[in-house]
Amino acid sequence: MVFYGYKVREMPRIAVPLDNNNGLESIVAFRFARAAFFAIVDYENQQIISLNIYNNQYAMGGRGVGITVAQWLASMGVHAVLAPEIGPNALRALQSFGIRIIRVNPGIPLKQALEYYR
Repeated sequence: MVFYGYKVREMPRIAVPLDNNNGLESIVAFRFARAAFFAIVDYENQQIISLNIYNNQYAMGGRGVGITVAQWLASMGVHAVLAPEIGPNALRALQSFGIRIIRVNPGIPLKQALEYYR
């Protein structure tokens, strides 16, 4: 959180599903909930403040894993998801948490995907 006078403003936190863990060169995964990794990026004024890449512990889960992934991302304070494709259940769950969804192309590097966030 960043303090501005008496007001507290949270920095935008973005989640991106990834196929691999290569930092900013990681490749955006086609599938949302079953992506091998997720980047969690604190991003402000077109600059990366922090970047963490997590193993998606739910990638091999059963049916309905999209809802679980949405809950996990919401618990980490995510404000937006950049992804090519999100299933209907995950989409509804993300929307219920007030998480913004921004479509990006699959197969592009993470650094390029972040350019879609405005």
